[in-house]
Amino acid sequence: MTEWPRFNMAGGPVEVPDRTRRDLSKPVLYHYDPAFKELFAHTQDLLKQVYRTEYDVIIMQGEAILGLEAAAASLISPGDKVLNLVSGVFGKWFQLFIDKFGGETIEIAVPYDEAIDPEAVRSALNANPGVKYLSVVHSETPSGTHNPVKEIGNIAREFGVLTMVDTVSGLGAEVLSPEDWGIDIAIAGPQKCLSGTPGLALMSISPAAWEAMERQPNPLRGSFLSILDWKDAWLEGNRFPYTPSVSEMYALESTLTQNLEEGIEHVAWRHQTVAKAAREGAKALGFELWPVQEEISASCVTAVKAPDGLDEEKMRGLMRERYGVMISPGYGDLYGKLFRLGHMGMAAHPANLAAQIAVWERSLHDLGWKIELGTGVGAAMAALDDWGKGGPS
Repeated sequence: MTEWPRFNMAGGPVEVPDRTRRDLSKPVLYHYDPAFKELFAHTQDLLKQVYRTEYDVIIMQGEAILGLEAAAASLISPGDKVLNLVSGVFGKWFQLFIDKFGGETIEIAVPYDEAIDPEAVRSALNANPGVKYLSVVHSETPSGTHNPVKEIGNIAREFGVLTMVDTVSGLGAEVLSPEDWGIDIAIAGPQKCLSGTPGLALMSISPAAWEAMERQPNPLRGSFLSILDWKDAWLEGNRFPYTPSVSEMYALESTLTQNLEEGIEHVAWRHQTVAKAAREGAKALGFELWPVQEEISASCVTAVKAPDGLDEEKMRGLMRERYGVMISPGYGDLYGKLFRLGHMGMAAHPANLAAQIAVWERSLHDLGWKIELGTGVGAAMAALDDWGKGGPS
């Protein structure tokens, strides 16, 4: 059997706290037991607090990809125009859902080391009357970039366009509000910056999105993809459309509680602070960041270009097998072009960052890469001057 790593510093799923693992192991209840229904309703309220929203929230019983497909299936009818914003692998993949449900894609695409310009969105909406929906990825984990979703969402709102936002690795890395950001359907997962377990899709739904689903020619019901089934059954009927994932709900309740105890502002600050330190460490070692501008760098991972002459696959293998630290490669079209230093959830902490960069340096040294050991760690730690000051007030 392959030995497990000491540190999971990958792009998600991430390590979870001991408290979450203990809560995950609670006895499994009948899903109509009053205690479980109470826990489910309480968890839903916690999610609204994490999302900073008064919109309805839905917890779908499958990994976040279920929520993404459900949003497309519930909103898009054949012939609907969808403006799909592509700045990375996941943004491009969303077109598969648009195509599957008969939508007409209008694409704004930029290289996968850039971010979407909100003014390009305004121009596209002016040039394409009749666009009904806009889809965008908030935080592109594969390329370590993020998009200005608040600006984009509010432009879409000006045009009466409903938005579907993949914030799977964005929730927790930034303080967001669907109301303030012009987000009609937000989709996140617990397994990224919230440091939870994979297996659930966390969604906020605006009144306009509910209305759009209801007025579809054939509203999607009687399907595992149906968001309306959750509205009809749970929000309005106090029953479940099917058996929920009982143990995963225990873990989610624990995860959301811990994030709220810390404070969402502090969680986001912690991610942003450690991400900046990771970037400083990489630059001190002579490496180039993947994002074309540091300002668009994500807070969930730090994407680093794989330079000529470095076998990044071998480097990652050494980090894991010899020193016990797992990091992620590039994904999809980006495989071999970059690697990613992870700092999500509980890993967004100086101790984890120091261990990761020290092991990275050691592995580079083992490969004959000309560096001075301690350079990257020193630069990263020097960037943490504000850490002991308690974060945002």
